[in-house]
Amino acid sequence: MESFANLVLDIYDSAQYCTSPDFNHYALNKFKNVLQFDSAVIVDFSAIQQQKFIIQSIHLHDAPVEKMLDRPKAMGAESLNRDGALSSRDFVLKKALAERGKSVIANLTEGVSDPNVLDYCRKYETAHSLTFVSARTTIHTAPTIALWRAVKGNAYAEKDAHTANLLLPHIIQARRINARLHVSPSSSADSGATALATPDGCLHFVEPEVIRLIQLEWKEWTPPLLPRFLIDSLRRNNEKMFVGAAICIKSTVQGNMICMTITEMRNQQMPLSTAEYRAAMLAAEGLTYKEIAKKLDISPATIRNQLHSAYRKLGVSNKTALRNRLPELA
Repeated sequence: MESFANLVLDIYDSAQYCTSPDFNHYALNKFKNVLQFDSAVIVDFSAIQQQKFIIQSIHLHDAPVEKMLDRPKAMGAESLNRDGALSSRDFVLKKALAERGKSVIANLTEGVSDPNVLDYCRKYETAHSLTFVSARTTIHTAPTIALWRAVKGNAYAEKDAHTANLLLPHIIQARRINARLHVSPSSSADSGATALATPDGCLHFVEPEVIRLIQLEWKEWTPPLLPRFLIDSLRRNNEKMFVGAAICIKSTVQGNMICMTITEMRNQQMPLSTAEYRAAMLAAEGLTYKEIAKKLDISPATIRNQLHSAYRKLGVSNKTALRNRLPELA
C-alpha cells in the first residue's frame, strides 16, 4: 500500500507541472505498471439527462482516434433517460454509469452477441475492458476511464477492479487540477468560456458553456474534435483569432496545447453572413479566390460574390483594410 501512496503523490505532483496531454500520458504510463493494460482512454461524457450522450473531451492512450469516431456506428444512438440510465449497445458503460465509483470489468470475447459490437472490438483489438465512471461528476459531465487489454487469455480479475477503485479516482481528480492550472491566466478577464485542445483539434478540457457556444457557429458540430475550419483558421492567423458570425475565439499556444477563450457576440448587429465571414477571414489571411474555394469546397465564383458583398458591407476595398476591419467586429 505504501507503493500505491507514493504513486498517487507522484501523480498529483506531476499535475502541477505537466501540460494536459503530457500529464494524461504520464499518469496512465505510471498506472500501467500496476493495472497492466494495452490501451486506454480518459474521457468526459456529457451527462445531461434526456439528451444525446456525447464525448466532450478525450485523451486516447495507445489507441487511434478512429476508435472513438467509429463508436457511434458500433454502439448506435446513445442517450440518458430521466433516471440517468444510458440507452446504448455499450453494456459495459451502461453498467459503469449505473455503478459510479466502482470499476466494471468485462470479457468482450464472450457473452457479446451484437455483431456490430463484436466487429468493433475485433477491429480495435479490445478483448477485455475495465471501465470506471467517477462518482464525483462535474456539472453535466461524467469523467470516465477505460482500460483495455488485447489478449483474449489476459482477462481482468476482481483484484484488478479493487486496485482500480483505489487508484483511478486520483487520476481524475489530478487531471481536473492540471486542467485548471494550465488554463490561460488571461481568460478570466475575457468573461468567456475556456477550452484546451491539442494542435490537431482534440479537446482535452472544456467548460460547460464551450459546446453551446461552438454550436452557435456550427450547429451540427459535436465534440471531441473541433471543426476543421476553426483549427485551420487558428493555424494560419498570426493573431490566433477566429471571428465568426456568432462567436469570437481568442487563443494562445501553451507548450503543445491551444488555450481558447470563446465569447458570444450578442450586443451588435453583425453585418456579414456566416459564409461571408468565413470567406473574408481566409481572404484577410492572404488566400486567393481559388484557394478559398478549394478550402470551403465551393466554386470560385461563389467566393468572389461573397467577398464582394463583404467588402461592400464593411466599407473596405482591399485585403489590408479587410484584415484590420475583422478584429474590430469582435
